[in-house]
Amino acid sequence: MSESFVLQPSGGARWVVHPPQDPYGDGYVYTIATELHEQGMTASTVAKIDGLYADLVTTLSGFVQGLAADWHGWNGARTWTSMERELAIDARHDGRGYVSLGVTLRAPGLDLDDTAWSARAVFVLEAGEEMTRFAADLTHLLRT
Repeated sequence: MSESFVLQPSGGARWVVHPPQDPYGDGYVYTIATELHEQGMTASTVAKIDGLYADLVTTLSGFVQGLAADWHGWNGARTWTSMERELAIDARHDGRGYVSLGVTLRAPGLDLDDTAWSARAVFVLEAGEEMTRFAADLTHLLRT
């Protein structure tokens, strides 16, 4: 079993993503257990994500690889959301070489009326090498 991915760029907030599981054994849907830790807060959930047969641009791996590839910047926010919104990521480039990466966890399961708990932490990454390393490490975990 692979080790978990941990993002903790400045020693403060920490985001942990555990290796994906294939609950149905068919490669179409994976689940990932994920956690946020920040200033005494701990939140965890299990998110459903696209499996092996999804178009790369719609996957979490494709999203973070796209952020790293566009290290020079973009306007506005870019977002990615898991199948049932248990995990959402938004990214903003400040135009000066840094990306603010917001990670939001929600209670597992479909939440059509938007009443489930949520927790959010924001990580600031250098848009070049740090973002590239982040994308490579998370992609490696998700493909194992």
